Amino acid sequence: MKLNYIKQLGCLSIIASVALFSCHGNSNSSTATTAADTLTKAPQKGTDMADQDSETYLLPSPLQIASIFKNSGLTYQPGITAPFKDAAQFNSQFEQALNMGIFSADLSYCILNKQNDDAVKYLNIVKSLSDKLGFGSVFESNSFLKRFQANMNSTDSLASLIAELQMQTDTYLENNKQKYIGVIAFAGAWVESMNIGGTVYEKGKSNSVSSRISEQMNILEGLEKLLKKYNASDSHIARLITDLNTIKAAYDEFAEVKSYNPDSEQPINLTAEHVSQLGAMIKTLRSKFIAA
Repeated sequence: MKLNYIKQLGCLSIIASVALFSCHGNSNSSTATTAADTLTKAPQKGTDMADQDSETYLLPSPLQIASIFKNSGLTYQPGITAPFKDAAQFNSQFEQALNMGIFSADLSYCILNKQNDDAVKYLNIVKSLSDKLGFGSVFESNSFLKRFQANMNSTDSLASLIAELQMQTDTYLENNKQKYIGVIAFAGAWVESMNIGGTVYEKGKSNSVSSRISEQMNILEGLEKLLKKYNASDSHIARLITDLNTIKAAYDEFAEVKSYNPDSEQPINLTAEHVSQLGAMIKTLRSKFIAA
């Protein structure tokens, strides 16, 4: 059975993001929230993905992942996002792209939780890293930074602006044959989002957050396929694939994952012990990423 979660990578991902944040603004609309979540859930273990071209996998934006966790009850916890850093500390293109993804995830987390001062700081770091990577001009189009400042009191407006920025960045990378940079950045954003989800879960042990963590774990198969496709574009990608595959291999050995019925419409509910084990592995990898 193939679940209807695989969408065209690119503009549809951004459209889903905009729809998701429109729904987020109306917490009383359970129907709208369910529809938005359907756009962003990853396939559960057992979905036949082998015959799908890697370009068709949906890699949700950091904004989408943050909203999925937010809608499942994830609360804001201060001090768990990555420390603010000068973009000059990251020397290689790989480090710059990876950490741009990490800071993008932190930016999304702060926007959703109305932490506007920190959001501006993370936005400036992302902008600086974009400059170093060669596409800082994307921020200048349509007076993006000025519009961001003007909409600081509207979470929905900020979310829409971030979605717009992501779309323009994707277009730039596509046109300049640098899509691999976006895939590396997504890997960083995914790791940071999962680190935030796992850290906050430890404080509340919410079953709904646990199921969201298992859903996001299944994004890894598509991500690994894309990384392998661009393996020759950066010598560091091979190691990144190995690091991510180590986490996925551990997850696949959990009893509740191995026994999961792929025809089930229900998510995999990880035990608290397994969420903790997974979280520890992700935290270790994240620490390595931000050590520069």
